[in-house]
Amino acid sequence: MPNLAIIGAGVSGLSAAFQLKQANIEAQVFEKSRGFSGRAASRSRKGCRYDYGANYFKPDSDEVARLIFQSLPTDDLSPVPGDISVFDEDGNISPGDPEQNAQAKWNYRSGISTLGKLIVQSGQLDVTRETRITSLARLDSQWWVNDEKGREHGPFDAVLLTAPGPQTVELLTSVEEFPPVPAMARELSKAEYYCQFAVALHFSEPIKMPGDSYALINTDRGHGLAWISHENRKCGRIPDGESVLMAQLSPEWSEAHYDDEPDSIINSAWKFASDLLPDSLPRPDWGDTQRWRFAHPHTAADPAVLQSGQEMGLFFAGDALVGKGRVTRAMETGLQAATAIEAYLATSKQG
Repeated sequence: MPNLAIIGAGVSGLSAAFQLKQANIEAQVFEKSRGFSGRAASRSRKGCRYDYGANYFKPDSDEVARLIFQSLPTDDLSPVPGDISVFDEDGNISPGDPEQNAQAKWNYRSGISTLGKLIVQSGQLDVTRETRITSLARLDSQWWVNDEKGREHGPFDAVLLTAPGPQTVELLTSVEEFPPVPAMARELSKAEYYCQFAVALHFSEPIKMPGDSYALINTDRGHGLAWISHENRKCGRIPDGESVLMAQLSPEWSEAHYDDEPDSIINSAWKFASDLLPDSLPRPDWGDTQRWRFAHPHTAADPAVLQSGQEMGLFFAGDALVGKGRVTRAMETGLQAATAIEAYLATSKQG
């Protein structure tokens, strides 16, 4: 029987499960969708492969670097060449931060979602997919989790919650009779998320970006585009003679147009890109869009407040604790949670 339930098969939950598996602690991971890696997501269409959530990752800590470069297979890893330039509300483009641009950006030839797949395969993790957990219950010092179909899973000695802050708050409201829970829910509510549209624009001809730019990012939050990048820079993604630009609409624009039809979203992304890029941009021959309700947080919850749940075997990880959408920072929160869970389980067994 698994010692631990992990809610969410994003990179934070999978990183925690992987580390715990090395310590012979079994975790059952529950994921509401069919895939792994959460918003580190990839998609294929008409021979093209593109990332429609996170675009790349930079290992920020030794622990994360060891996991990616030593514990996991590296044959599919590939650097993303080119700089990230910046643009303002008026579309003026200028060089980006030279220190940031000097740091290597990494991805996988088969898509950034490969990161989660490799963690699952290498760790031989137990992941139950297409199962949305809707409530938690604690009885006799053990946890049970219930899904939307009314099925009960458990018992578990501990639970790790890794979903976006608003979804985790909903789960916490199902836990009754534990004084720390309301305070933890209030703290997690401080992690506020942007909604955002991601749009892939496909062209049947080569498209150029300014200078040596791989991507352009808006710095003053005044433009309709927040980000645009050239997926051709990622090795093995796009057939010769074709191009895919990946555009992320600004959170403000996305919120205002949240219920627009996909064709309208794609056309707006193309118009913003056409106005921004210095070379003439033809109309795309196809487009694809993803609406992220919780794209990435812009404020963070205080991990210290959430630690009060550890006394009853309740743990947290994910970008709600970071306040930014960073793949490796989310992974780091998962590894930190795993260390705390390991200590908790060792203490509880001694008791």
